[in-house]
Formats: sequence, C-alpha cells, structure tokens
Amino acid sequence: MGHVLALGKRELTAYFLSPVGYVVGFLFIGLYNVFFFFGFMRTTDANEAIAGGTSAVMTFAILAIPFLTMGLLADEKRSGTIEMLMTAPVADWEVVLGKYVGSVIFVLVMAAPSLVQVLAVKLYGMPEWGPVWSGYVGLVLLVFFLVSMGLFFSSISKSALVAVMTSFVVFIVLLIIGIVVPQSPPAIEASNVFSNAAHYLFALLKYASISEHYANFSWGMVNSRDVVYFISGTVFFLFLSTLAVESRKWK
Repeated sequence: MGHVLALGKRELTAYFLSPVGYVVGFLFIGLYNVFFFFGFMRTTDANEAIAGGTSAVMTFAILAIPFLTMGLLADEKRSGTIEMLMTAPVADWEVVLGKYVGSVIFVLVMAAPSLVQVLAVKLYGMPEWGPVWSGYVGLVLLVFFLVSMGLFFSSISKSALVAVMTSFVVFIVLLIIGIVVPQSPPAIEASNVFSNAAHYLFALLKYASISEHYANFSWGMVNSRDVVYFISGTVFFLFLSTLAVESRKWK
C-alpha cells in the first residue's frame, strides 16, 4: 500500500506542477460556478438550486476528466518512462491504483469549491440536507467511475490525444443515452423473440446511462442499484487497466 500512496502523491504533485492541471482546474471551477449562479438567480427553490449546482459539477466533470486522465499511462508509454515503472519493485496493480488515487484526489479538490454553493443557498433559504449530502455522495462515486474509465483509455493508447478523444466520446455517449432513450420502452408489434430482445436492449441502454443513475442522488435518493453501477464500473475498468499494463510483459 505504501507504493500506491507514493505513486499517488507523485501523480498529484505532477498535476499541481502542470499547466494542464491549472488550466483545466480553473475552467472547471469557473464554469460550474457560473452555471450555478445563473440557475440560482432563476429559482426560489433551495433544493432545486443545489440540485442544479451538483448537476453542473457533474456535466463539467465529464468534460474535464478526459483531459486530466489522458496522459496517466499514455504519456508514460510515449516517453518510455513506463519501462522504468515496470522494472521498479512495484506490482502492476500498484502502478494503476497509484495513478488512479492521485487523479481522483485532484478532481475532488477541484470539485470541493462547489460546497460554497451550499453555503450561498443556505443564506437565502433552508435546503433539505438529505439531497445535499446524497448529491455529493453521487458526485464522488461518479468521479471514481469516470477517472477509472479515463485511466483505462489512457492505458490502451500510445497517444494522449487518442486517449482524450476516446474518453470524451464515450463519456458524452453515456451522458446523452439517458436523454435520447425514452422513459418507457416503445410498443413493438413483432414476434416474442424480437420483442424481448428489444426490451432487454432498451433496459441495457437505460442502465448504461450516467445521468440516469446520477439523477437519483441529486434528488436525495441513494439507491443500491445506482451505487452498484458506479462501484462495479470502477472496479471493472481498474481491472482492465491492470490487464493492459500487464500485457506489455507478454509481448
């Protein structure tokens, strides 16, 4: 575990020394606070204002995380430093987990100023604290999931540009699935086999939607189904990232 913490600290320090970290960080913080302010000015409902604020953080996290994870392993491979990591006395999973921990902490540090939104709303109204805390639980789980996915795309790419574009496209698709797919499956007059297949495909698309799961947290509902979605997805992509790193030894 010591190796994981050391690598995580190394990655976190690299973010604070990198122009990319500062540019993405300032844009991320500035944009979600601007969107919260304009939404706050249009409503008198404290809960709606906070839900809108956490949704803005979610949206801009989806846009920011690909740029923060693109070079986690892709740049190591491009520069050749991945070979030094592989020959060091650390396990492959420790390399993956260390980079993951450093990236997650940096994203959460960027999201922390959104707590000021809660204080601002509290000055003008009394929000229900259940949705506030559940919204932040959902946000943390979302960050866990997205960073693990971004790390995976970086682990299978030799170019940071390819990694960021792949992450960006996949994140956007997972976001808009919940908007494009209707709330209830369309009626299909066909054979039972085709109808059942269409029903399962519809259910799969709805389940894959990030917004579908995150929305419940922002309105105060902590559902085990949503928690399992984010946690299992995080573990799955960390596992795939470890396999991608280990595969270099098979060549």
